[in-house]
Amino acid sequence: DQITKNERARQEAMYEIFTSEQTYRKSMETLEKQFLNDNLFLCYLEPDDDEDMPGPEDILGNIDEIMSISKRLVDELRGLYESKVTIDSVAGVLRPYVDHLFSAYITYCSNTSLQQEIITEKRKQDPEFDKFLDGIEKSLVGQNLQSFLIMPMQRICRMPLLLDAVLKKTDEDHPDRQAMETLHKQVCTIVQTCNDEARKSEVRREMASLEKRCDFSKISDSMTSFTGNKTRYIVKEGVVMKLNLKGGFKAIKINIWLFTDCLVIGATLDPKDESKITLTEYCPRQGITVVSHFQPPRNAPKKKLQTENIFHLTLKKAGQLANSKHGRHIIQCPSPQEKQKWLEVLRPPAVESENPDETIYEEWDVPLVKAEHHYSKANEDDLQLPQFLQTQNHQIRNHLPRAKKQR
Repeated sequence: DQITKNERARQEAMYEIFTSEQTYRKSMETLEKQFLNDNLFLCYLEPDDDEDMPGPEDILGNIDEIMSISKRLVDELRGLYESKVTIDSVAGVLRPYVDHLFSAYITYCSNTSLQQEIITEKRKQDPEFDKFLDGIEKSLVGQNLQSFLIMPMQRICRMPLLLDAVLKKTDEDHPDRQAMETLHKQVCTIVQTCNDEARKSEVRREMASLEKRCDFSKISDSMTSFTGNKTRYIVKEGVVMKLNLKGGFKAIKINIWLFTDCLVIGATLDPKDESKITLTEYCPRQGITVVSHFQPPRNAPKKKLQTENIFHLTLKKAGQLANSKHGRHIIQCPSPQEKQKWLEVLRPPAVESENPDETIYEEWDVPLVKAEHHYSKANEDDLQLPQFLQTQNHQIRNHLPRAKKQR
């Protein structure tokens, strides 16, 4: 039977999913054969008498699982085309992978940045390892170990484009349309999560590196580590000037780090060693207040002030009086644009809920709640609360309206 031009294009787009996965699988087989199955390669990845250094399992992550998924997917897609020129849909084969198996890519992608960095560093520090890899890579037509290891992330990031190509050639009334739209949406979410996890991993390594340069002694009652809290990430960082306008004009260069749960101020106090930073102030996100408008005092040297770049920053610790003068700063940014960026992250807009009985809090601003009565689940996604259980409100905020109805 003849098929329409549009259906031909749709068939080609579906076939591209199969052929590109097949090409990717062959690359993974080359990685396995040339590197992963070589005991000497794995020995080179072992840390040198340092238990804290990552080993082969940390560097390679769940690459075995990733290769197994691709092998299974290729076999199932090949089964669709067995003795067939055209097929009805790829949705049925892809569904379990998107629903369950592709989550393995999130785990792998969260490790790619560390993986690439460690191998680059090992090649620099160990000439024998570098020579060993060069010997293998000469036969790989321009490919190297790191290009193979980054392929899983490239593959999962390509999947939304492949599905989109099928969607564009699938008519609105086609029986496969809804299934492909759902798959495309889910894969886009997976890719976004992969990118987010990769970025978070990179940021956490940056935080660990920054931590080594910082002296926490002045804020040790509140914080002794950036990386101690596994959910903490840098929202924004920068160098600004802290102004003192009492009795003249004084400007001090300071570093500000806004994390997901707190704000930290530091400065280089030793001019002989600018790599060392002394942390001077800590404040939880709930204690931050900003005022965008700055009105200079009458006796202030207006020529030295860039008023459009200045805002007021007040940091208040838990239990501190509202009118306390401690923690009040006049901050001058390098530009009006940078000031605006700081204002946007320091006072994010409130998230409005469609439910008038529900309040949505920022993750750093959730109050503790106490269940004074036992609440039984009425729906599967509800949280069952035993009496006197204390928990973070963001864990139950979507279920509180239902819980109230059960009193």
